[in-house]
Formats: sequence, structure tokens, C-alpha cells
Amino acid sequence: MPAIRLDVLTLVPTLFRQCAHCETVIGQSGLGERVRQESLNDYPAQMLEEYERLSAWIKELADRYGDQILIRVIDPQSGFGLWKSLRHKARSYPTFIINNKQVYAGWDRRSLDELLQGALPTRSEAMHPIAGDE
Repeated sequence: MPAIRLDVLTLVPTLFRQCAHCETVIGQSGLGERVRQESLNDYPAQMLEEYERLSAWIKELADRYGDQILIRVIDPQSGFGLWKSLRHKARSYPTFIINNKQVYAGWDRRSLDELLQGALPTRSEAMHPIAGDE
């Protein structure tokens, strides 16, 4: 079981798809990728750049922490994302919520890493889990 649950609240570009039959026809016609690319081009360049930057950062965290971390990316425009944003008072994105307790908003990798390191169990905690946590 992962020691850290990291929820990442961030705006997520949404690509709309057609019904399965239409997707098949569009895909076979070779237009599918072009239609999706045009949909992405409707977003501001800064948002797409930040999303790519955040995606790379999340991949690095997943590689570094391996099975010690469970990462969920949550769009604050979704119902669940809105609830998480209100509950944790997120005012800017990305906002990182560690184990549903600690909150960090921003792009400072060192600050986030310190919080993540602090959320890891100590060696004695890992060897002697609290009853009910297993």
C-alpha cells in the first residue's frame, strides 16, 4: 500500500470524442488526430505549456517514489475537483494535497519534495504499522 496519496488539482485540457461508431469512421478516414489537435489548439498556449510541465514533474515524482506514492490528477472543474478545491481552499493551480492533510500550491519542487519526504513513514513506523492501517 502506498505511503503517500498525492492529489494534484490542476486544469486539465479536455478532448471531446464522438460516439464509438463516429470515432471509428473518423479514425479510419485519418481525420481523428487532426480533429483532436484542433481541439487542443483552442486552449491558451500558456495552459498547455503548464500542463506539459506539470505532467513531466508528476512523471518524475512517480519514478522517484515508485510504489510509495499514489498520484491522482484532478480537474478542479469537475464536481469532485470543485469539492476538493473548496475543502482544501485551493486558490491557484497546481495545488498538491498530501494524504488529504497537507496542501501546497505552486511550482517550487523543493517545497513539495520536503512535504513528500515528511509524509513517508520513518523506518520504525514502517516496521511496526499501527493496528488498522494495514
